[in-house]
Amino acid sequence: MRPFLVAIIGLCVTAAHAAMPPAVYQKARADAPLHVQVAIADVAIPELTPSSCLVTGEVVRVFRDTPGVLSVGDTIDFAVSCSRAGDRVPIGGTLWTNADALSAARFIEVYLIDSGSSFEVARDQSRIIEAPSDAPQFPED
Repeated sequence: MRPFLVAIIGLCVTAAHAAMPPAVYQKARADAPLHVQVAIADVAIPELTPSSCLVTGEVVRVFRDTPGVLSVGDTIDFAVSCSRAGDRVPIGGTLWTNADALSAARFIEVYLIDSGSSFEVARDQSRIIEAPSDAPQFPED
C-alpha cells in the first residue's frame, strides 16, 4: 500500500508543477509591449515535436505597440511552442499549442516582445482565432 501512495503523491506533485499560476500568464500579457492579430501565411513544423513551430504572417490588427515597431501589413515571424497529440511534453510552465491545429489555422492573436532582431511570444501567450476582430479575443485579463 505504501508504494501506491508514494506513486499517487508523485503524480500530484508532477501535475502541480505542470503550469504556472494563471496570474503569471496574465502578467505576461499585461507586460508584453506588443499585442497583435496575424494572418498566418506559413507554419514551419519541425519533424520532431514538442518543439517550436515558426509562424510567418501579416499583421492585420495592432492592439498595443509600445515600442512603435509594427504596422498593419508588416510581415513578421515568431516561434510558438508546439506539440502533437501523443507527445510527451516536458514538465514546466510552457503552454503547448497543437501543431496540427496551428498548421491549419488562418489567424492567430499573440502577445510579443521585440528582441531587436526577432519577435518572441511572451510566455506562450498566443491563441488561434477564427478571424480578425476590432477588439481582442485574447484579452489581458
